[in-house]
Amino acid sequence: MKSLIPSGKQMATGGSKPFLPPEIINNILIRLPPKSIVRFRCMCKEWKNLFKSPSFIAQHYHHLLDCENHFLLLHEHSCGYEGFPDHNDRRPSSLHLLDRKMETVEVLSMPSSSAFGRKWRIIGSCSGLLCVEVYNRARKSPSLWLWNPLIREARKVPRTRNDWRVSRIGFGFSSVANDYKIVRFYVSGSKLAKKKVDGVYRRYSVELEVYSLSTSSWKELHELEVGDLRLPGTITKPVNVDGTIFWLDRKLTSFDIATEVVTSTQVPTEDGFCRLGFGVYKNKLAGLYGFVEEDGSRSVYVWVIEEVASESGKSLSFTQKHRIDQVPNGSHIFFWGNEVVCLGKKYVTEVEGDPKCVLHMFNPITNEEKNFNCSTSYEWCDVFNYEKSLVSVWNTQQAE
Repeated sequence: MKSLIPSGKQMATGGSKPFLPPEIINNILIRLPPKSIVRFRCMCKEWKNLFKSPSFIAQHYHHLLDCENHFLLLHEHSCGYEGFPDHNDRRPSSLHLLDRKMETVEVLSMPSSSAFGRKWRIIGSCSGLLCVEVYNRARKSPSLWLWNPLIREARKVPRTRNDWRVSRIGFGFSSVANDYKIVRFYVSGSKLAKKKVDGVYRRYSVELEVYSLSTSSWKELHELEVGDLRLPGTITKPVNVDGTIFWLDRKLTSFDIATEVVTSTQVPTEDGFCRLGFGVYKNKLAGLYGFVEEDGSRSVYVWVIEEVASESGKSLSFTQKHRIDQVPNGSHIFFWGNEVVCLGKKYVTEVEGDPKCVLHMFNPITNEEKNFNCSTSYEWCDVFNYEKSLVSVWNTQQAE
């Protein structure tokens, strides 16, 4: 590998020894797996600087996307208050990457206990970066961190003056703004709403603040053009699509990362259906709704959400596309590519230490089901779509 590295003199004059031109070397390096890139950072100063450049990071990331860079990230841990790991459970948590065969392809290194402590959880995943919420008993509200486990970088997000014990957080990237942002809806009891909602005065108001990773600063958005802004629910996780973060509840709430505009649209409902999951299916927003059939079995329906033209401008269309029968109860149900995955529990295990979770993967079109045991003895797993990348938590802007 050292034969590929030209010296400074060779770079300037061509030297006497044969070497590959920089553009060919770059073309080779963008095809290397991320772990190799991390190891090669110490080979020479030129490579170290190259691997940090936004243009190389973007080229490497897009090449990975062409090579099926789509994984499931399983954060396995004990479950305590509000989904945080149980402080009294001393077992270490773990991070596993699963491929399309539901096989563990990599076990990611955990952060140091001095950084995150024992009580933390992942709340968002975007382009290889994870947004992490860290619980601290000494403070009322958790702290936020940005973390790339692949290159082992972690960065603490500065706190705000707002007490946001009750909040909803979204995390995403916009190629238009060339920036990652964290958006947080939170309940403020000190600012009472002055207008009625459904004939009743609310006892709280929903505020919004945004953190830009390029400027490393928070700002509050006071003049929101949304009449009745509600706190999004916790049943479904937010989704980042093409520079917009979406939350699905009784309303579909969106936040455009580039323009910082919030919209809220009523979601049509049908009796008997309950929200289970939210994500992207065949490049479109889609919801997963559960329904208990007459025989007592549970089915899951895939509803695709599209923007359509209407007399008043643009509106949202919700169309039922598929029905999946005999879906077991599970703690998580979500989209992975064009399939639906349900993370279920084994309530009875034959041998102590046997896996207690099972992944059910369904093809919505054919209703074909595949089952995979999770290699964990924990009772709880958080699951995220994950893509490997070299994006640094300190240099968050990307090149197009």
